[in-house]
Amino acid sequence: MTEPSVPGGADAPRRRPATSASSFTRSIFGAFARGTGLVAVALAIGIVLLQWSDASTDAAAGGQPPPAGTPVAPPGSTTTTSTAPAGPRGPAQVAVLVLNATGRNNQAKPMADRLAVVGYRTLTPGNAARRPDSMVLCRPGLDREATALAAATGLGPSATTGPLDATAAAGLQGVGDADCVVILGSR
Repeated sequence: MTEPSVPGGADAPRRRPATSASSFTRSIFGAFARGTGLVAVALAIGIVLLQWSDASTDAAAGGQPPPAGTPVAPPGSTTTTSTAPAGPRGPAQVAVLVLNATGRNNQAKPMADRLAVVGYRTLTPGNAARRPDSMVLCRPGLDREATALAAATGLGPSATTGPLDATAAAGLQGVGDADCVVILGSR
């Protein structure tokens, strides 16, 4: 039979001596110093590489700015100007009237608020005779604005665009100051 081992005997595991608080502090400060040193070295390398990069770019460009009085275009060349068609108006330049034709109350104001957030100049919303389809109507010449406005409404492909002429404006309240009218249909 074997004898039980005695605590602290020859076959007992050895314990490490207790460390003092000062050795813990030394290890933290040592790690901090090593980390700070690495950051400083990385920063120095980065600065050297940026300076080298800038110097090589200057050398590639000849290292000097062009002399004063150097013409921008070669002599004898001519410049031509062309009249490009005017781009679409920005949202702030388009007055939009939103009309509720859904048959439900309070549908035009949230849409007018949504368009105002996007930047459109919105007029006081109103109501129109009930209709199934949503429409975006703009004055003649504002076709691109109508497309952009239809996209801003989020009504999707179900909304149709068209001209806001005298026939379309008949029977709609408040259309006089509007460049475009959004009519919210029941679908």
